[in-house]
Amino acid sequence: MHIPMVSPKIPKGKWIKWAPPPFGILKLNTDGSSRNGMAAGGGIIRDYKGSALVAFSTFYGPGTNTFAEARAPLFGLMLCYRLGYSKVAVESEKKSFLIASVEVQSLGQSLI
Repeated sequence: MHIPMVSPKIPKGKWIKWAPPPFGILKLNTDGSSRNGMAAGGGIIRDYKGSALVAFSTFYGPGTNTFAEARAPLFGLMLCYRLGYSKVAVESEKKSFLIASVEVQSLGQSLI
């Protein structure tokens, strides 16, 4: 009995390069996901040199991927506000949620 060998088709990967923010601005990168209906997210805040200043992860409880993807940048911005970081560029995997530079001070106390 002859069984032909077939190589599995593996999707070709894509290199992605992180770009630092301009001098004087920090960058917040976030991600979120869910598994079995439980959601979590996290992120990292880096300076213009790419040095990590703060990293975080948090459990949100019941939720979807969409919920977690939307919640992680908000949590990260609140953390920036608490730490006194005022100029922050935010990047999230879900471009439909946000890719923006914001003045964290404009968030105000109401979100914290």
